[in-house]
Amino acid sequence: MLVHGEYLRAITRDDLLVYHLEQDYTQADLEPVERAMLEYAVKLNGRPGEVGEQDLEPLRAAGFDDIGIMDIVMVVSLFNFMNRVSDGLGAQTEASMEKSRERGEKRAQDLLQQASTPSKQAQG
Repeated sequence: MLVHGEYLRAITRDDLLVYHLEQDYTQADLEPVERAMLEYAVKLNGRPGEVGEQDLEPLRAAGFDDIGIMDIVMVVSLFNFMNRVSDGLGAQTEASMEKSRERGEKRAQDLLQQASTPSKQAQG
C-alpha cells in the first residue's frame, strides 16, 4: 500500500486525496465514476465471494463498459497478487517511502485542521 500511495502522491500532488484514500476513501472528494469504481474494487478486494451481476450495474450506470469493468477486475487482481508475493517473501518498504508518507500525512492533517478551523475573517 505504501508504494501505491506514494506513487499517487507523486502524480497528483494531492496529499489530502491520498490521505483520504489511505484512511477512508468515502471521505475523499471524488467524481461519481471514481466512487463507483472504488466501491466495486473494495468489495472485490475484501469480499470477492459476494460480488455478482448486481455489482456491475452501478459501474455501467457510471459509464464503464465491459472492457472498463475488466480493467478494474484485472488491476484489483494484479495488486492482490503482487501484495501476496511481496508479503510472502517478507519484502520491506524503503525507509524513504515511509518518510515521504509521513510528510504527506502530516500535510493532509494540517489541511484538515485548517478546513475545520474558522478563519479570522469568518469569525469577525
